[in-house]
Amino acid sequence: MFTWPKSRFYGLSAVTLWVLFLASIFGLEWGRHTGMPMHLIWVLSAVPGITVIIQFILAYQLIARQDEFARGVTAKRMIVAGGITLALVTGWSVAEQYANVPAIPMWLAYPLFWSFFAIVTPIVSDSLH
Repeated sequence: MFTWPKSRFYGLSAVTLWVLFLASIFGLEWGRHTGMPMHLIWVLSAVPGITVIIQFILAYQLIARQDEFARGVTAKRMIVAGGITLALVTGWSVAEQYANVPAIPMWLAYPLFWSFFAIVTPIVSDSLH
């Protein structure tokens, strides 16, 4: 049973915010190699964090309007996805520092969280787990 609340507004907002998130990352990468002025890089660097804040506010508002069962299941999914994301990011950063593995950008934690959320959704499907 998929209990994520349906909302056309949230869906369109989430897609728009993801496009802005990814466009700003690509824009920063392009700007770094083309001599974009530093003040524009600073401004563009704020965009991914702002999109994350807005999406979580919208998700919170959407979930808050749902019944307690749907809120509980969604909270469990977010806790599991957050735990997996934190474990992976923490483990990788320790390996970067002490085992000389290649560094990865921290902004990847956000897409990882939502990827893990999608993966655990069919597993954490009711309040009995």
